[in-house]
Amino acid sequence: MERTLTDRISNKTWSIQQTGNQVLISSNGGKAKEKVFDEPGQAAKYVQKETWSRLKKGFVLHNPQAGAGQPVLHRYIGGGYTGFMPLAAMEDTNTFFCSYVVGQFEKEEIYLMDDQGEKQTTYELLGKQLILDMRHCAEQNVLLLNIDHHIAGLSLGNGEMERYTPKMPASTLSVSGSTALWYDKSSLVVYDLGTNTVRYTRQVECEKYGGHSTQLCAAVSHDGRLMAYCTQTDEIVIVDMTTMQEHMIAKDKNAMTSSMAFSPDDRLLFTQEQYGSWSLKCYDLSTMTGCRDWMTTDIKSFAIHERRRLLAVYNYGKIQLFDLQTMKPTMAFEVEHVVKNCTLAFTQDYLAVYTDYGCVSLYALA
Repeated sequence: MERTLTDRISNKTWSIQQTGNQVLISSNGGKAKEKVFDEPGQAAKYVQKETWSRLKKGFVLHNPQAGAGQPVLHRYIGGGYTGFMPLAAMEDTNTFFCSYVVGQFEKEEIYLMDDQGEKQTTYELLGKQLILDMRHCAEQNVLLLNIDHHIAGLSLGNGEMERYTPKMPASTLSVSGSTALWYDKSSLVVYDLGTNTVRYTRQVECEKYGGHSTQLCAAVSHDGRLMAYCTQTDEIVIVDMTTMQEHMIAKDKNAMTSSMAFSPDDRLLFTQEQYGSWSLKCYDLSTMTGCRDWMTTDIKSFAIHERRRLLAVYNYGKIQLFDLQTMKPTMAFEVEHVVKNCTLAFTQDYLAVYTDYGCVSLYALA
């Protein structure tokens, strides 16, 4: 394993290479210093520790020749874990949005990052608020934000903010094309961002899972025809918004559904569970039943690549990729510079990862 990092202000470089239990370190192309460890595992931990130390000092890793599962980019954007790592890819590019809370919530900044780790644009939000989720709407050039359970749209053209909902006790957000789905005043609202009109509303009553967490999760299909939602712990509802037909899917009431997404062809629905199995469930929408041959271990996050038909799941420091045509795993790799949690989003060619250490990364897919 070899890593080369660059300080783009001073143009200094730092390189580290591990071969078995041997580690070589050099700066600015100079003579390498050798360190030898008793075990290769000790050497690997040292490489991670020293690399992280340089990243925190402002060095950036950029390796466009990285092999599959290897980092193309590492950049430290700041510590102070809030429990949320908002991440959204810009469609058909390798750029992505991420946000960072500055200081003690003095303000929150949103960065548009390119695949070299450069901040192309920075947007500033007022302090004392927290972005929980973000979704990019390419057709309207808007970044939709879930800020403390209210939904707003940030215009990427002029930086102006439009507020769509008041602050609610709970929230959900999904985007497909110009269609957005959110929760407003006890109703799920499907909204056309192009015409600024409401397409569909459904009043719902949200159950309190275990008496402590609101069961509220919804998603809109890629073609904008279907809406899936879960507000009761024992069922998922699928609504065809063209025919107004509804179907119920029975689910394990011992688990709370925290997020969901349709497969690229809208034939399947994936749901992430909490407090029960903590797994990623898969439902066949032609039969409205769970896919019996599908099973994952406990996961913390997942993402779907619409064009390449890939699914990524994360847990226990590793990411596993699945081919959604065969539903078979294709690759697994370790995430670097993470404690327990991270957020995933596919760019055009890479998998973007935002870790609880404050590191944003891109990993090669092939």
